[in-house]
Amino acid sequence: MTTISAKIENDDKNLFESILDSIGLNVTSAITAFVKATIRENGIPFALKASDDPYIYSEDNMQYLRKGIAQIEAGNGKIHELKES
Repeated sequence: MTTISAKIENDDKNLFESILDSIGLNVTSAITAFVKATIRENGIPFALKASDDPYIYSEDNMQYLRKGIAQIEAGNGKIHELKES
């Protein structure tokens, strides 16, 4: 047996542990499953890719989103009712 150590954001760690706990796993079991799947697949066992929609992170879109956030933070947001279909 050996030990693997990794540094991650504390919030990510807490959320990860919470999700694992809800499915009955601990961090060691999850990492072991990931390692075994990586060995079995001879690579990362899931797709690693950039967003399919590069527009989402464009500067124009980010400015639009920042403007909307500023409006909400200033108390100028609008509440929209959800419509059932």
